[in-house]
Amino acid sequence: MHHPARSVFAAAALALLCPAPGPAATRGAAAEGALAPFLGAPVIDRQMVFSGKDRIREPYLAVALDGTIVVLRNYDSLARRSEDGGRTWSEPSPIPVAFLDSNFIVDEVTGDLLSLRLWDGRDRLWRSQNQGRTWSEQAIALMPNEVMKWMERTGLKRRGVWADKDAPGVFILHNNASEPGITLRHGPRRGRLIVTGTFRPLAKEHPSDRKPADGIYSCAVYSDDRGATWRVSGLFPESATEEAALVELSDGTLYFNSRCCDGFYNKALARPLGPDESRRREAWSRDGGETWEGLRVNPVLADGGGYDRGYGLKAGLTRLPVAGRDILIFSNTDTAGGPREKLTLWASFDGGRSWPVKRLVNPGHSAYSSLATGRPGTPGEGSVYLLFEGGPDGKYTAMHFVRLNLSWILQGERTGEGTVPEWVK
Repeated sequence: MHHPARSVFAAAALALLCPAPGPAATRGAAAEGALAPFLGAPVIDRQMVFSGKDRIREPYLAVALDGTIVVLRNYDSLARRSEDGGRTWSEPSPIPVAFLDSNFIVDEVTGDLLSLRLWDGRDRLWRSQNQGRTWSEQAIALMPNEVMKWMERTGLKRRGVWADKDAPGVFILHNNASEPGITLRHGPRRGRLIVTGTFRPLAKEHPSDRKPADGIYSCAVYSDDRGATWRVSGLFPESATEEAALVELSDGTLYFNSRCCDGFYNKALARPLGPDESRRREAWSRDGGETWEGLRVNPVLADGGGYDRGYGLKAGLTRLPVAGRDILIFSNTDTAGGPREKLTLWASFDGGRSWPVKRLVNPGHSAYSSLATGRPGTPGEGSVYLLFEGGPDGKYTAMHFVRLNLSWILQGERTGEGTVPEWVK
């Protein structure tokens, strides 16, 4: 059920002034190819890339322009690299990207990999110019959105750091458990870098049965100058949202898919979940991610794995690099608010308007996931990459990397929403 009062801050968010457009063209504009490499005989290959006793948490995933894959267990800042499409891997090595930093952003103009850090009082990013081998630190400027400026101007709230998250009089901005950022390839803002974030104006980290004023909001953070300056977008049009994902469609529209924490966290406050408390939230942007509109509770995509509390989960999202087509893949646990298990892939062929097919990947314990695709002309061309939490002993004892193709997903079950088009079959 929707709660209009929860959008009090979103309603106050005005469209930000349009910054100067990005470069006239990006290398990514030539990085879309044919559908055929994603089809053929069904393929799936699974490897354990991280393991341990506990804390194997928060999967981050990037595919550099040359096809190099970087996987990260974010809680412990350990990464591995593959230069052959995910068949073999380097040994784990430390990198500076850490808890609360953004997922990777691939700059398709320069080829750099980036990750934002906005939560500790010193805004900066980490940059790799060699496909994730080494990283350097760069100071950045962050431009707040209208809601943030209003809070500061009126004295209602000031921007704080993560350690202040439960303190009165502060708001927090961070990018924890985002999906990979992207470079826009179409329209007047092509070349823009953008990644999802979370704006916490009033809420504690894990409040239960939030009041309307206790919302947290998904948003986005974007740059038109290759990462030197970043602007905060307008807020997602519903609260109790965070840990989101976005992709650009072939017409330049951005599709935004967010976790929803609309259930309860405190077991002592247990209650039956409402019909919308275990479903993903969606919105769209037609101005390059500056504002978001068209809120929808997706009728098919489960916001699974809420420990039976409807508390949502970080999910994966990617668009296949197929010219003129909007084939999206989504990953999450298919338990509709239940236990964290049954990691499943869904496919859409109309830019997220319908999701007609899904297929189970891992029936046991599964939690956070991340998705990416192989790039045309690289060793991973035609592959979908999935990185997810879930170990043979349950809980958070491993991360698995799965390499598969669209044909494998197409052999799954029909959801009853939409149809698989003939051009895919």
